[in-house]
Amino acid sequence: MTGERSPAPGRRRRAPRPALDVALIAVGFAAALAIRSLFLFWMRDHNNLLSWRIVVGVLEGGADLYADTHHRYNYSPLWAGVLWLLSGARRAGWTLNQAVAVFLVVVDAATAALLARIVWRRTASRVRALASALLFFANPVSAIVSGSLGAFDNFAFFFVLLSVAFAEERPAARGKAIAAMSLSLLVKHVAFFHPLLLARSREEPRVGPLGALVPYAVFLASFLPFWASRAAIREHVFGYEGSGEPYGIEPLRFVSFLPPWTPRAVFVAAGIAAVVCLRRVAFGRACLLLTLVTLLFLPGVGPNYFVWPIALGALEPGVGYAVYTAVVTLFLIHSPDAIGVEFSHLPGWSGPWWAIVFWVLWEIREEQRRRAVPATQSPAAAGESAAG
Repeated sequence: MTGERSPAPGRRRRAPRPALDVALIAVGFAAALAIRSLFLFWMRDHNNLLSWRIVVGVLEGGADLYADTHHRYNYSPLWAGVLWLLSGARRAGWTLNQAVAVFLVVVDAATAALLARIVWRRTASRVRALASALLFFANPVSAIVSGSLGAFDNFAFFFVLLSVAFAEERPAARGKAIAAMSLSLLVKHVAFFHPLLLARSREEPRVGPLGALVPYAVFLASFLPFWASRAAIREHVFGYEGSGEPYGIEPLRFVSFLPPWTPRAVFVAAGIAAVVCLRRVAFGRACLLLTLVTLLFLPGVGPNYFVWPIALGALEPGVGYAVYTAVVTLFLIHSPDAIGVEFSHLPGWSGPWWAIVFWVLWEIREEQRRRAVPATQSPAAAGESAAG
């Protein structure tokens, strides 16, 4: 006996209504797009947007991209090229801020479509695929960072997600996965340790060590046309550490008996250790966990950094994802670097860090639970048998 009641005579159990679910999800997408569109008309001049105008001005004046932007540009030349193209929208009466906002909405829409494709391939469920896409596109963290802050971090993680999509093809498209990871570093090298996850001997994608180093070679090669600016590149790109906010391991910098480079050394050690520990974890989950570890041990931080795990987390959302989204949303509402609502009870910089700690611990628990399930039984099946 399972304790379940049998349906009453003459009454039928309701069949699933996926069409209704899809319609509700479509309404959710329309609402999310409408909210995101508001940022086209209400955009404060955040630090990122000021930087983009300075970069375009330097390019138009034929000045040095790295020396003359004065710490405003800390990436490979690719994003500067995108800004140069977007600046052409001014001829149509658009501001650069609006052009950037529209571009980033398009990037987020493409990311949502890619999420739907990956989840559809995994589950063959149209509703689950669309729900994952909506979970990202309607996520307030994603909307605020892309729309209000004008930050392009989601653009870099689109290519990390694309690498996951190629890695999960059967057989895995290893070359395409390497190319996508290379583009991620070219856009913005925030997923700096992630190419090392490609070097797997047993788990897919089976890419050797040399293949995993290709994205780093491509990233370094992108600076060759700017060889004359190598001193500025070394200082502004490779020496950049974000803002010195009271976050994470930043207080180590002020411990008198520790050298000033201690936070960066801890960050690098944590990233390499995470890559080693995640070598047998499924590639998509490994990318998510490595992103969380990266955020946990960052030696410097900015409010836009908190969008990094949002797309990857939407693939398999859980309690950790929900808690993180809620805490970071409240932080961005409160932060003067984002929305700037002055309310003392909203979380400060420590809030997102502790939310990451919780999410990491939750994912470790979930990974242990999955490994406890026999190889011949899926976690879903195990849950059903336990319920019975």
